[in-house]
Amino acid sequence: MIQFWLTVVLPVLAGTLCITGIGLSRRYALRETGVSAINFLTVYYALATVTFGILYSIIWGWTYPPVMHGFWLAVLSSAIVNVFVQFCNAKAASLDKGEVSLTAPLQAMTPGLITFLAITLGEFPGPMGIIGVSLMMVGSYVLLWEKTPEHWLDYLGPLRRLRLLAHWRDLDSGERNKTLVVTLALTSATLGTVGLLFDSLYTRRGVNMQGLVLGAMAFTASLMSVYWIWGKVVNLKKSLVSDSRHWSNKTMLAVGLCSLLWVGHIILIWPSYQHTLVAYVGTLKRFSVLFSVLAGWWFFRESEVKKRLWAGGFIVTGTIFISLDGVPGQLINKLEELGF
Repeated sequence: MIQFWLTVVLPVLAGTLCITGIGLSRRYALRETGVSAINFLTVYYALATVTFGILYSIIWGWTYPPVMHGFWLAVLSSAIVNVFVQFCNAKAASLDKGEVSLTAPLQAMTPGLITFLAITLGEFPGPMGIIGVSLMMVGSYVLLWEKTPEHWLDYLGPLRRLRLLAHWRDLDSGERNKTLVVTLALTSATLGTVGLLFDSLYTRRGVNMQGLVLGAMAFTASLMSVYWIWGKVVNLKKSLVSDSRHWSNKTMLAVGLCSLLWVGHIILIWPSYQHTLVAYVGTLKRFSVLFSVLAGWWFFRESEVKKRLWAGGFIVTGTIFISLDGVPGQLINKLEELGF
């Protein structure tokens, strides 16, 4: 029991604190300093790639890990999906209403969406999975409850905000901002549904920590390259000059901290997959939602902390039930049957 705490529980909980720190430092760099999302992501993942490269060279040198068949396909697939996931996260954080305590619970809806994806592929959840999805729906309903519903879709929590997209021109600036934040967070969670499955495949096939770190370095290098090219294509590299006034020492500290925390959560959490079930680790990681709500209130004095804590509690509990049901594992097996 003590070994389980030392090898799984404590490292994963420390990793969730890193995840919370990522959200806070990203919010500060993008909202408080005004740097653009693309420039932030380019520098963020460049620093993470360099850090992984230094760690890999120090520990393993020029040796190559015994990765399993399909490892690089999983890494590449995860990187492609995460290009859009991370952009949605960064863009939401840059907006006025993109509070950490709001976006973190919404982005944690991924396990529930995985269950719906499993149903479309013929993998039906058991009682535990159904309870889990129901709890997550209750959480989203509590999170975005604002007034008496005007339409039946309003009873489905986040879908009210998506419905407002059809009346975009009629909304005031505050409503537009919040609607965009909710849309970006839900888009991140939806795309993250597929990304999480590829992450699990990549973790399963990495064999050991050497393979996982090498894959993580390739992952961050891929994202950095795409964002750099993205910036070139949309002419954002020119804006890096005008953006330079925002790149103070505090900004670089925030971006550097964000990168180090990203590397830290990988180093802390991923070895735990070798000691216990992926579902258990994933469940522990979701406690970052509650940490993020509290941290958002503490550092940025974000509003509605009690309501968002209740919502986060429902979502985390729903995640636990879904993990115990084993739906994500069934879906990963299904993906492998389809050739991934």
